[in-house]
Amino acid sequence: MFLNYEIKQHCDAVILAAGQGSRMQGFNKLLQRFDGQQRQLEKLILALRPEVQKLWINSHRDHDVYQVFDPNIAIFTDIQAGFLGPMMGMYSAWQYSRQDWILFVPCDLYQVPTKLLDTMIEAVQQQQSPLCYAVFNQQALYPLCLMHRSVRPILAQQIEMQQYSLYRCFKKLNYTIAEFELDHQQLHSINAWSELNNND
Repeated sequence: MFLNYEIKQHCDAVILAAGQGSRMQGFNKLLQRFDGQQRQLEKLILALRPEVQKLWINSHRDHDVYQVFDPNIAIFTDIQAGFLGPMMGMYSAWQYSRQDWILFVPCDLYQVPTKLLDTMIEAVQQQQSPLCYAVFNQQALYPLCLMHRSVRPILAQQIEMQQYSLYRCFKKLNYTIAEFELDHQQLHSINAWSELNNND
């Protein structure tokens, strides 16, 4: 059912940034220069903006700051409070986006693969799947995924049962994966300042 139209023409991207930042001592990951050059938000905007119809940020803070970087960026908060993780951000996104597909991207994605969306689109088309998540160097990164709107009821069921694991949720679906080989000397995502120190 996914072969008859261009998925890119019906796809938004959502940067998932609604966490507490507890492992970063409360710092907003999107506003950090992890590579010493670009802010994380700038890096993601440059990579994602040309690929999708609309770019969103799922975040509970710094909305005015985000729009300094890109006045056209759209922002929304989780529809249920409590810092319930990326699944709640994904479920909330479908309340706002009008597209059939959303590319979800964790805010701490340090290496953005070239042809990220193209590779995921190819995977869902080949497997006729409503969901594709990324695998970096044989390691699954579940929050980095391309999802069809038809998955939303499954997210709702999981949230109602207070089951917030993306791994367990995705196992209930006809999912596929997109595999990427990245620089093994670099982190693919940043969870804590200590990881950057260990990577020096």
